[in-house]
Amino acid sequence: MAQKRNLTDLIRQNASGFSSSPITQTVAPTTAFNEELNQKIQDLEREVIELRQQASTDQEKEFLEQQIQDLTKQLAAVGGEHIVEIDLIDPDPNQPRTIFPRALIEERTESLKRNGQISPIILNPQENGRYRLFDGAVRRLSGPKAGLATLRAVLLPHHESLDDATRFEQQFVTGKDTEKLHDLDVANGLIRIIYSRHPHLKEKQIDFPRTLNNVIYQIRKFGKLKELTKMVNKPIEQQREWLDSLGLETSEGRDILEILLDRQFNPASISANVFPLLSVTDDLKAVVQETGLSSGKIMAVNKLTAEALTTNEADAKQVRSQLAYRIAEQELTEKETNDLIRKTIQDHNPTAQQPDPIAEKSLKTVKQIQNIKLDEFKPDQLKSIRESLQERIRKIDQLLDGK
Repeated sequence: MAQKRNLTDLIRQNASGFSSSPITQTVAPTTAFNEELNQKIQDLEREVIELRQQASTDQEKEFLEQQIQDLTKQLAAVGGEHIVEIDLIDPDPNQPRTIFPRALIEERTESLKRNGQISPIILNPQENGRYRLFDGAVRRLSGPKAGLATLRAVLLPHHESLDDATRFEQQFVTGKDTEKLHDLDVANGLIRIIYSRHPHLKEKQIDFPRTLNNVIYQIRKFGKLKELTKMVNKPIEQQREWLDSLGLETSEGRDILEILLDRQFNPASISANVFPLLSVTDDLKAVVQETGLSSGKIMAVNKLTAEALTTNEADAKQVRSQLAYRIAEQELTEKETNDLIRKTIQDHNPTAQQPDPIAEKSLKTVKQIQNIKLDEFKPDQLKSIRESLQERIRKIDQLLDGK
């Protein structure tokens, strides 16, 4: 973790440069600050952003929370607290996390109802009279549910000189920290990072998932999928050398792989489990934003297309939304969710062919056999595998002859 400078000390060193009167909506954020102080305020912002990105252990998270609390107190001491209408508060566009578990929002809502707002949120005043959230996303979302129209806040000037793309990427998780974000946030975040680093690809962002899928297919054909997995935790230079050695068909595919490996994500896993969420219907994405419903359950509900339900899109949308909210409310397991989806399709389309469990098991077995990496085994191990397979083949022949 980066060196832990004390934010309180930094603010105290420069408190004399703050205006002692509250900052109003009509005043530009930087008018009350000289150039030197502005630079130090930017340093403070970067410090908190860096701490957010790097905090992983309980001790580091506790330190970050304490630093934010100290920052809040000092801003209140030098600039006062303000009552701000929640409708005037915009989320930070450089904050990758947009989806919060429903249970967390409900917990904070109940706390606000019982105890009120214990500490102020931190806002960046904007020249248009609105505010950008710096810290306090859960309180902003929970406030209206608790019946609040305003929140107490302290103000921290926002500095447009900070590079937004850099700020976003600094706050984005690495592959080892994905539990911090919903997979849909991860997918959207990776897309943004890819076109931020390669602006010429921005117009092609809708094709990123397909491009990655094609590249993974090529690597699988090369027999180097296992090497790809190992590259995730290798030094950046080694990752790039390995990518150069592949001789991929498109530069776009290489660019995407390089960014995913740089962020310590397994590209094959992103292709199979994360990017597919980008194709989920907008109505289900809205449910995810509100409930935090898990990726597997959302992908299951996404199967309820108008075609599968033999109905029109408007009715299919209503069915999807109702079931998604029900799954979230009742906290159904993934198995229960899949069972519910199958039953729903059957109820709407009785003539639809239902999956045959035995056929599915057979197909799964065939795929498992096909996916065995024989070159990973030693000769004596290969002989043992061959003997086992030959025995099973004899048994298959007996069963077939018996028919």
